[in-house]
Amino acid sequence: MAVRILTDSASDFDGVIASRRRIEVVPLPVQFGSASFLDGKTLSHEVFYKLLQEGKEDPSTSQPTPAAFLRYFEEAKAAGDQVVAILLSGALSGTIQSAQIAKEMCEYAPIHIVDSRSATAGMQILVNFACKLRDSGLPAEDIAGEVERLREKVRIFAVIDTLEYLRRGGRLTGFQAGLGTVTKLKPVVTVRDGSVVILHKAFGISAAVKQMRRLLTEHPIDDDFPSYFLYTDDRSREELLLPQLREAGQLPRRLHFCSLGAAMGTHIGPGSLGIAYIER
Repeated sequence: MAVRILTDSASDFDGVIASRRRIEVVPLPVQFGSASFLDGKTLSHEVFYKLLQEGKEDPSTSQPTPAAFLRYFEEAKAAGDQVVAILLSGALSGTIQSAQIAKEMCEYAPIHIVDSRSATAGMQILVNFACKLRDSGLPAEDIAGEVERLREKVRIFAVIDTLEYLRRGGRLTGFQAGLGTVTKLKPVVTVRDGSVVILHKAFGISAAVKQMRRLLTEHPIDDDFPSYFLYTDDRSREELLLPQLREAGQLPRRLHFCSLGAAMGTHIGPGSLGIAYIER
C-alpha cells in the first residue's frame, strides 16, 4: 500500500520538482474577467503577472471543486493507496472543505487531509517533509500527524511593495492606499494561525528590510529544514534582502527560491519579497 502526497497550487511548486518528488497538485481556478484559467497549469506565474499589471481585469481565485479532488481520491482507492493531502490554509480558502466533501463522496478512510495553516513555500516545506517521511516508509496517518506538529514552526515574513492590490481587493480604501503610496508605506506581513496579518508598517523598503532582519533574530531559522526566498514577479528583489542577511550571519544555509503565483499574488501584487522557513 503506497502513500500518495497531494497538495494544491497555492503551494507554488515548480511542476518539474513536483513530478520528480511524486507530488500531485490540484490547481486553483483563476478568473480574469471572462477568461478562466487553472493556476500553474493553463496559467504560468509569468503570464499571471503580465495580465495583473496590464490591469484590464482584476483577477480572482477560487477553491477547487470537490470533483477536482475526487478524481485523485478515486484513483488512490482503486489502487489501494493511502493519501496525505496538505492544503492551503482553511482561513484563506475553502479548499479544505472541497477536499473533505470529496473524501466523504469517495468513502475511503485512508485519506488524511491536513490544513497547512500556511501558503506558498510554507506549504512546500510541509509537503517536502511529508515526502521524506513517505520515502522512509512511514504510513499516511503517522505522516499527517508529524506534518501537523511541524506546521506550528513554519514562519513566513514578507514585505508588500505596493498597496494597489490591497485596494483592489477591498482591504484598503482608495484614500488609505493613496496615502500609503505617498508616504512609501511598505507593510511587513506574516501568516499567523493560517491568516495573513500585518506586523509592521515601515516607511520605505530599507526600513521594511530592517524589520525583516529583526524578525529573523527573534525567530531564528532552523537549517535542518530548507528555507525559501519568496518573490512575486521579480527575482532580483533578492538583492534588497539576501546580502544584508549574509552580512549579519542570518542567511539560511539551505536556501531555495519560490515564485508566488495567483493565490497570493492576486492580493499582494508585484514587487513583493519575503522568506519562509522553520523556526529553530
